[in-house]
Amino acid sequence: MTTMAISEAITTWLHPLRPVLDPAAYVDWTRLAALAQAVDEALDTYPVGPELPAGTERSRRLKAIRQRLADHGHLDTANQPALFQVLAQFVCGYRDIDLRDATGLGHGLLIARHGTPQARRKWIPRLLAGDLAGIAVTEPHGGSRPAATRTRAVAGPDGTWLVTGRKTWISRLTEAAVFVLFFRAPDGHLTAAAVDATEQGLHRTPVAPTGLAGWSWGILDLDAVPVRPDDLLRGNGMGLLREHFAGYRPLVTATALGGAAAIFDTVTEVLAVRKATGDLSRLRDSALVTLGRAHAQLVTALLGAVTAAHLAEAGHEDAELWGAATKAHGIDTANASTAELALLLGAAGFRHDCQTAKTRRDLAGLLYADGIHDSLYRMAGKHHTEDHHTAVPAPRERLTTTPLTA
Repeated sequence: MTTMAISEAITTWLHPLRPVLDPAAYVDWTRLAALAQAVDEALDTYPVGPELPAGTERSRRLKAIRQRLADHGHLDTANQPALFQVLAQFVCGYRDIDLRDATGLGHGLLIARHGTPQARRKWIPRLLAGDLAGIAVTEPHGGSRPAATRTRAVAGPDGTWLVTGRKTWISRLTEAAVFVLFFRAPDGHLTAAAVDATEQGLHRTPVAPTGLAGWSWGILDLDAVPVRPDDLLRGNGMGLLREHFAGYRPLVTATALGGAAAIFDTVTEVLAVRKATGDLSRLRDSALVTLGRAHAQLVTALLGAVTAAHLAEAGHEDAELWGAATKAHGIDTANASTAELALLLGAAGFRHDCQTAKTRRDLAGLLYADGIHDSLYRMAGKHHTEDHHTAVPAPRERLTTTPLTA
């Protein structure tokens, strides 16, 4: 793709949908275009193409991009509707799924919405300046089932708690400045806290993933890590998780669909060039069917993610259901469509240093990250076969009314 190809994510994919995506004109489309340009300019300085292997240098460049965008005001989206962040994720994913943390607070939203005033004063300015927040939920025995959490706190001196346990498959393992840690309080209830990544007692074991390797990934062991009252997030741990992921999963989905959309555009460009140069006399009907189907699938999956984001922003009772189901469907769609599209590139689409192959590895990782897809489908199926369900709690307060530095 050319340097300015990221703008195609807006002009080719988003602008045609604008009457449906943003009928009330809530989104600052000028700002979205400026973000796309800023990402391209940052990538000129800190390239992260598929030829750059996973490791310290790649994560250093990704963090530098985030900090560059922060310097230009692109991280702070607090005054934007949820739709803006969804579209921003699509735009960033279009260039590289590793840019999924290029804008916004990410998991730091949990601190912004539920942290104590002291925690918000400490962490939100740093996150808006480019630092990263990780989240530590998954454990070896229970997978991503928070109800099976064994990491536990015991009472320590001076009102602190000492937390011990093991968290697995943690992204941003070495890059995060703060972890939003979920554990059992001394009374056994699931709770969460903002834990400084420099705390003694945190031990990291990196594990090399096959996809989503922009940030380090692996095991986080906790050995009597201190948690102070000011570190605790306010609210029931399970409720915090459900609210957060109802809004976070649409962002993940949009990032994945942006990556898949870029593969679609790469394929159509290659086919057009081959036809123009005479390498292809005509496009086979099967290729045209693949293109038509893929485009329709990607667009409708994006509209589903947008719907889920709207429901989460409104605190709708079905927000969790939509976030889960559209994430599973969107990632499945991105994987299936890109698998078919890659075949139209021939052998070139399967080179390890090809962006298409790299994106497909990342998409495979997203089948598991932020909710395993079959578990999310199961959640949706369970909802449809029960007479009653528990609504996701409405957000405690909107970021527009939350003093991010207080």
